[in-house]
Amino acid sequence: MTTLEPMTNPHPTATLNVIAPRDFAGRPRSLAQAVQAAVRTVDEVTLRPVTRRDAGLAFQPKALLALLSYCYARQIYASAEVEAVVRRDVNFRQLCHNEVPDERVIRSFRRHNRDVIQFCLMTALCFVAEEKVRQGIVTKVNMAGFAEEAKRRIIMALFLDSVALDGE
Repeated sequence: MTTLEPMTNPHPTATLNVIAPRDFAGRPRSLAQAVQAAVRTVDEVTLRPVTRRDAGLAFQPKALLALLSYCYARQIYASAEVEAVVRRDVNFRQLCHNEVPDERVIRSFRRHNRDVIQFCLMTALCFVAEEKVRQGIVTKVNMAGFAEEAKRRIIMALFLDSVALDGE
């Protein structure tokens, strides 16, 4: 089985401590758990809030970070679609106490926290790859590719949002 190593911070000015899934205490069993574990390792001061501090749970920086990292890992990119997923999915709504961040909040959070999202997304993609190796779907993982794939997915989200905004 391929060993997945801790990821290094490509932005030395930011204080991030995101690690690959094998280093988490108690290996995650799902993508959601892997994302939650990655988000827990992020220092709160590295996140830029986009709403007031007294906004509900769904609008807190770590909740938005987890939501976007999970959605991007599942190839849900457009902010309107992320909002729709939260509205449709009972589990998301329960986690967010029936609060739903709208697409404007989602876009703003992404714009102000892109590097941290990319870092958590890299961890999520690492988990997905490790699962594929464990299941025998793939035999080798290209660690260098995770950063580029995470960056590509964020660019896809930016593109889809820009197309949607142009159409309004």
